[in-house]
Amino acid sequence: MNEKIIFKQLKTVREVTVKLLESIPESDWDVIPEGFKNNIRWNAGHILTIQDLLANSFHSVSKNLPNKYLAYFAKDTSPADWIEQPPTKEELLKLLKEQPAWIRTECEGKLDQKLDKTFRGIETLGELLLFSSFHDGLHTGIINTQSKMVSSNK
Repeated sequence: MNEKIIFKQLKTVREVTVKLLESIPESDWDVIPEGFKNNIRWNAGHILTIQDLLANSFHSVSKNLPNKYLAYFAKDTSPADWIEQPPTKEELLKLLKEQPAWIRTECEGKLDQKLDKTFRGIETLGELLLFSSFHDGLHTGIINTQSKMVSSNK
């Protein structure tokens, strides 16, 4: 598996996500548009948290993220359940920008490593990272839609 291409893809996709998030006022980050159960802040944190889990082959959240991020942003969580103040836009953007470098550092030379258990037919860490790029893009599309809905309702 060509590591250089995979790490470049992760970085490029993340740059698109960050650019979009930077363009959205933080006041829009907590609005849950009609038809959604989550908001822009949740989607930004979800991208960060899930990509971290995937890069660690589902073993645990890395030393790079606070443990509370799983409670905020894991699959099937919702801002409606938050009892504490969630991370700020600035904090999430900082971590989102730094994450591709962490992943490269922690995963370089390991992309052909077999997973303990296959996930959706995915068998190696490299395949899992490619899936994480898709996941990032999927939620970036949701963020884009939510941003348009929120700004049109002002």
